[in-house]
Amino acid sequence: MGKRSRMREAIPEAIWVEIHARLPLRSIARFKTVCKRWKSAIESCYFRRLFVSLHRNSSSSWSLMFDRSFDYPITEAIGFHGCRRWDLPKIPSSYIVHFKPYPNLPASKIRSVASFNGLVLLEYVVVGTVSPGHPPTYLIVCNPVLRQWVEIPPLRENSTGVRPIGLVTRAEEDGGVVSSFKVVMTCKMDRPGDKSVYVYSSETGLWTFKRLLLLNKPVFSPAKNHSGMLYRWKKDPYGTGPGVVLAHDFYGPEDDDQWRVIPLPLPLPYNEDVRRCLTTSRGDLIYMEVLSHVLKVWRLKDNNYSGGECWHLSREEINMASVGFDVDCFPLGANPFDSHIVYLWSLQHKSLVFGDLRSRKFIVHQESENPSSCEEGCCVVNTLGSKLYAQCYFDATSVPMLSQFVLPQWMGPVPRPPN
Repeated sequence: MGKRSRMREAIPEAIWVEIHARLPLRSIARFKTVCKRWKSAIESCYFRRLFVSLHRNSSSSWSLMFDRSFDYPITEAIGFHGCRRWDLPKIPSSYIVHFKPYPNLPASKIRSVASFNGLVLLEYVVVGTVSPGHPPTYLIVCNPVLRQWVEIPPLRENSTGVRPIGLVTRAEEDGGVVSSFKVVMTCKMDRPGDKSVYVYSSETGLWTFKRLLLLNKPVFSPAKNHSGMLYRWKKDPYGTGPGVVLAHDFYGPEDDDQWRVIPLPLPLPYNEDVRRCLTTSRGDLIYMEVLSHVLKVWRLKDNNYSGGECWHLSREEINMASVGFDVDCFPLGANPFDSHIVYLWSLQHKSLVFGDLRSRKFIVHQESENPSSCEEGCCVVNTLGSKLYAQCYFDATSVPMLSQFVLPQWMGPVPRPPN
């Protein structure tokens, strides 16, 4: 019997649990490998609930990442790490960059497709000679921090013209443990108004075809199940407006065969100098707009509306000149846990700006912050990457949406399909 096992025997069960539930998840994950008894105790519902309760006031690590193609490395705009819940020594996005599920394969290009509830959908393109049994392009769903992953089998149908677009999950309300996930891929159809998809479910381990129609008129009834909801921005085909948001609940009723069409708030008269973005915070869809130095932030209403507006203005509009920013700012996103904390790129300061909509205070942040100066974690800012992104992707007809990688409240395993 090892030294740690003998120590475990000498400490009463209740005291052992109370001590270890106060540690960060990074340490608890290592303790699971000590022995079967430790692993069983840590994976119990009681231990998980106690940990979540003790850390309910602690932040979780997260990254806001730029939406890039295979030709560019995964880069984040803003990252937060070092909080008491996880105690990560580096930004969460770095775990994605260095995650190598197949170390013996040739070099590969990687793209982060989507992330939800701590899981990440990654698409790999293998460069060079490929070993038998490994396709040149493949998908995995992983938790890169815990180094757990599941390979998604390829489609048996003709995959020409299809591509992965999203990841949705089903999570327990108590502790947020993910019980299943679904991967969504586009399906190339020739019929107008047909936006059908292929859906892979971890519950069955199979791909299924789901026919989804696109209505011509807007629908003001966004579903309430945010975990299963997939939001997509659809560009205006005429290039004169902001387009619309398409939404579908993939954990909703099976007979639901329509994309919900959600119009974006549109300034009247329309102005080509408007800058906007979409983001999410605490499960809500957030829409940000800057026009003539005025910042507006909307939240998508989560209750059903038979008519009228489906967006709610979160706070009063803010004149950026009155808070010290007299040159246009580009909205980037919101804090994943607080929709009143927003991030913008300032042309005036050539830097990222953090804003608090409640206090109406806006602060210019430098390239990075000193971890020792942060009581609860460290915030890292990518100034150069944000500058290049703002220059390339912001125009009147685009609605950028940064990818979020947010670590969950608990380190649940990646759901696996049945054998």
